[in-house]
Amino acid sequence: MNKLIFGHSWEAIQRAQRGGRLHETIDTSKPGAPTATADDAALLQQYGTIEALKAAGLFGVADRLERSK
Repeated sequence: MNKLIFGHSWEAIQRAQRGGRLHETIDTSKPGAPTATADDAALLQQYGTIEALKAAGLFGVADRLERSK
């Protein structure tokens, strides 16, 4: 049985208590980053700019568009 405390292992919680990170960092330099879809492009056309997408709370769409340039 996998015993997690709020989704984290006891080892991860102890590491955070010692000043480490609770979550592992995400390496965004690896290939396979999400690419923008046709729906993302349509939203960009609707909102006009990536900043407008972020202001509307569409951070995932903005991120995919920025990474897919």
